[in-house]
Amino acid sequence: MKHKILNCPIFAVIALSFVFCVASCTKTEYRTVEDPAYIRVFNNLTYTLTLDNKEEAQPFFCMFIDPEFDASGKPIGGTAIGDFLDKRNIYAAPNAAHAGLSTSKYNPEYPGKELVPTAPILNGFDLTNWAQVPAGKRRFLFMARPISSVPFSQLPDEQQRKVFLDTIIDLSSREVYTLHILQKDFKTKENGLYVRQETFHKQAFSDTLTYVNFYNLSAKGFLQADLGQKLPVPGTTRSLRYGLLDTMNIFITHIQPSVNAAGATVQQRIPNFSYQYAGQMQRNIDAPKVTPYYGFPIFLQNKNKVYSDTWQYIQFFAPAIDPRTAVSYLEPPSVPGGLTEPAVKDGTFGYILMDHTQYAPSYYLNTFFPGLTVNVHSGTANPRTFGVVNSIEVVNGNAFLTTVQRKYPQPIY
Repeated sequence: MKHKILNCPIFAVIALSFVFCVASCTKTEYRTVEDPAYIRVFNNLTYTLTLDNKEEAQPFFCMFIDPEFDASGKPIGGTAIGDFLDKRNIYAAPNAAHAGLSTSKYNPEYPGKELVPTAPILNGFDLTNWAQVPAGKRRFLFMARPISSVPFSQLPDEQQRKVFLDTIIDLSSREVYTLHILQKDFKTKENGLYVRQETFHKQAFSDTLTYVNFYNLSAKGFLQADLGQKLPVPGTTRSLRYGLLDTMNIFITHIQPSVNAAGATVQQRIPNFSYQYAGQMQRNIDAPKVTPYYGFPIFLQNKNKVYSDTWQYIQFFAPAIDPRTAVSYLEPPSVPGGLTEPAVKDGTFGYILMDHTQYAPSYYLNTFFPGLTVNVHSGTANPRTFGVVNSIEVVNGNAFLTTVQRKYPQPIY
């Protein structure tokens, strides 16, 4: 949003009339983009500065699109500015980040909390998490800045001159893009901007299914690095710190609570949806492309047909291992008694198993992801379960979930 001050003749110079005239002669102009592309930007540099990497830039940015500079070469404006661009959250929700109650200026994504023109509903998908920018060749400038609540323009002069990344990308009209600031090489610390042109809004997805696809966006050399160098972000998927092979097969088992003969709630596999092959994940950050989606039913409860309480047990395996025949990989040992005991504890929603063949035993990890569906008040049902389109991205020892929501009927109170 920008403000335009109209010229207003002031003949009586007194404080009160001056304030009144300026206030009454101010109007707000809402920006529009005539030929837009739609972008969503994540900061995937999740490292924390320590004595071992203190020479690296602080992973906290001010982003300029088509930057403008003053006479000294300092960025002072542009087509769009996204300040306080912080590390991304483990879960990127389907609703706009600025709709939350957080008062922090720190922004886990762009546009996030920024009040900028956003994408419309496309093919039934709510794209308010994507910002409108002019299509065509756009220059993206990321300036490293201190972690503070001081706006970039008010920082000391020397702190407004630390260029982290400067690149030009070509955006097609009315296409949807996901952008990631990534570490490309773990050893050399080379960084880059990963740009993926999404296709979910063009695919014929069923309303009765939910979908997920997978990406390994880890840096070259992360898997081979010494374990002591792989420092996960606190509270995230710590067991992935060992890294993944460049090619991994993915299997998903769907779990549903039920009540046993003793009246206790237990977690049980859905027989026809156990150890389903969900595709292959390959590390690829140099030639971004959309990976195939795996779709599965929402599994609505029999009683009301509107709500689901299932969750997904995800397994990453080296291609030589098949969990359907390798008995030792069938049960998560971190759950007492396997899946016959309650598995959802302490806010944890699922399990991921990975194996590289060179590590023993297999490594399990708890994910802090919600389920791969959304439960919201819609119509007279509260909650009601809807299928969504999800992407799970593994980046240097951490896994991130992004959910895109389809439009659903508004609640009736």
